[in-house]
Amino acid sequence: MAVTTPARERTRHEIVRQAMDLFQAKGYNATSLQDIATAAGCSKATVLYHFHGKPAVLAAVLEPAAVDLAALIRTVDGLPRAVAQEIAIQQFTDLAVKHRGVVQVVQDILPVIDEIPEISGLITDGMQLSGFLAGSDDQLERDLATLAINGLLGECRHPGERTDEELRTLCDTALRRLLKRA
Repeated sequence: MAVTTPARERTRHEIVRQAMDLFQAKGYNATSLQDIATAAGCSKATVLYHFHGKPAVLAAVLEPAAVDLAALIRTVDGLPRAVAQEIAIQQFTDLAVKHRGVVQVVQDILPVIDEIPEISGLITDGMQLSGFLAGSDDQLERDLATLAINGLLGECRHPGERTDEELRTLCDTALRRLLKRA
């Protein structure tokens, strides 16, 4: 017997899916709740029933990536630096490819990211990732890791420009060349 999704869950999922598409196509700031509602085939009131404003919709769009990033942080936390760095490089590369559309949305909101408390966990985990990738407490190494993350995420921004394998190779090679081994 097939499992069916309740109507509310399907509506919520469609709102998130359409919001993701719109955030990628138009940008977060240029997308209104009405735009999302129209694309999802519902009313703005329905969007507001499921989410308490556009930042909450954004948080739902980013949630799968945030969950995966939090899992990566939990995996490497407490490991020896060299091991944590190696795992962080491998898993960051996989996450960058897996969530390439989300990357575009995140890069679009960077100027106002601190004003969206709904995604503060994602920001915190992103900063921790820089430390694990750096493999060091040295500020220059952390800055290089941040630069590498931002540059590689910029490459992930436009789905379809590179194959997944090309993007994986680029991310892995760049991180290994830019970062000192712990």
